[in-house]
Amino acid sequence: MVNLKWNGKNNINSDSELYEENYLPFQLVEYINSPLNDKLEKKKPIEDKKEWENLLILGDNKLAIDSLLKDFENKINLIYFDPPFATGGEFNLKILIGENIQFSNSQRWINKVAYDDYWKGGIDAYLNFMYMRLLLMKKLLSDSGSIYIHLDWHMVHYLKIIMDEIFGPDNFRNEIIWAYPAASVQTRNFFVRSYDAILFYTKSDDYVFNDDPNIYMEYSDRVKKALKKDEKGIYYHRGGSHNGKKLSQKVYIEQNGVFPRDVWNDIPYVRANTIEYQGFSTQKPERLLKRIILASTNKGDIVADFFCGSGTTLVAAEKLGRRWIGCDFSNFAVNMAYKRIIDIGNGNNLLHWKKTYNRSAKPFKLYKIKEKREEYRIPLEFTSIKKNDMEFVDISQRPSIITEIKKEDNCFFIELKDYIIPYENLISKEIKEKILKWSDLIDYWAIDINYKGKEFITTWISYRTPKNRKLILDAGPFIFKESNSKYAIIKTYDIFGIETFQKLKIGL
Repeated sequence: MVNLKWNGKNNINSDSELYEENYLPFQLVEYINSPLNDKLEKKKPIEDKKEWENLLILGDNKLAIDSLLKDFENKINLIYFDPPFATGGEFNLKILIGENIQFSNSQRWINKVAYDDYWKGGIDAYLNFMYMRLLLMKKLLSDSGSIYIHLDWHMVHYLKIIMDEIFGPDNFRNEIIWAYPAASVQTRNFFVRSYDAILFYTKSDDYVFNDDPNIYMEYSDRVKKALKKDEKGIYYHRGGSHNGKKLSQKVYIEQNGVFPRDVWNDIPYVRANTIEYQGFSTQKPERLLKRIILASTNKGDIVADFFCGSGTTLVAAEKLGRRWIGCDFSNFAVNMAYKRIIDIGNGNNLLHWKKTYNRSAKPFKLYKIKEKREEYRIPLEFTSIKKNDMEFVDISQRPSIITEIKKEDNCFFIELKDYIIPYENLISKEIKEKILKWSDLIDYWAIDINYKGKEFITTWISYRTPKNRKLILDAGPFIFKESNSKYAIIKTYDIFGIETFQKLKIGL
């Protein structure tokens, strides 16, 4: 078997390099119990999985995997991930500001670098990064599990050789081509690139793979035009000839489509006018993950994505009745995934795409990895400071949340009255001009109405999405019970990525 060699590879196989000597534990920062839309149909718990709660993790995915191995070694059924491609470029997400705006209104959004794809140390550094994580992911994968890596032309050929080494060439199943229109790409120097590659491997030759009609591709236009119906069902004529005589045979179809080939040209990329669009430049379509998840898992299985970005894998897994684990190093990406899961009921139904999903997400927990870093910092690109050696600007003082509690009989209401940022003088003039009022600063705010001194338990939330920019500033009514805590906690998350908490006394 051919092996790839690069600088630094030999060190990775040693325990000291592959594993952290003292792995960093997760810090549970929030518990979200299917907030908070009584109009949505509540999902029934998956049988025999009632104690499971989905996991969303903010932090370095290597540290996350190190920590997960204790409880999840050989237990994850599917890993899909869409890592950096080593393109040498930057990839943005769009942060909308305020209400009554669209992505097409360039005056009211900020371009934020989601991640840069530069690799100091070149290809060697990239391969070290990927190799280390793939070795660990294999340990998480169940014996009947599958792993899909979404790549493009930059690194797919290197990763193919590495995957052969780690998983074995006999466990290679497909190189899937996801072909999509090359919108607005103009070149006359080479053929236009218009596809990504997805490498599909399994951990053994005893793996889950389902012949599910929901993964089928549509018939070709030629077949669809030729379809007819009689008393026996839907059919088309298959032609041919024998001894110079033309033959015709009725072929009845049992499925609404054909079993997928390894070229997928029936799934469009995510366009800005669609419900699922989040403004994340590398966002993948839910229907792409639908095919992968239905093919390679069963209901109740665990699906993991350690480069979860805008949360597409997690949303698709949730809608299809799978358990999930997601991780990303960017708090902006995790915030986007967080809101997208909470808002899942307003998205498309994956099994009936033109319908709304209209169901609540199951409870999930938000974790952070305890790293020694400043909690309060804003990206340098949002500021007027020009220093090439900085990525963030630390701030010493958190914002002030101004609220008012209104009491009525045995109920109370909480109104958000103002939000004051102490770092206003740091914000660039260009961004300041986009902020028309104080509430424009807030991306979402949430309340733990019965705070008991541990993790934040979301019991009420108002949040902005790309399609719904309205932020509710009056929360309630909440019924006061003597058995409840006398305190509530308010959490805000602003457009600069700053999270702030305030404790309120609510005793009547």
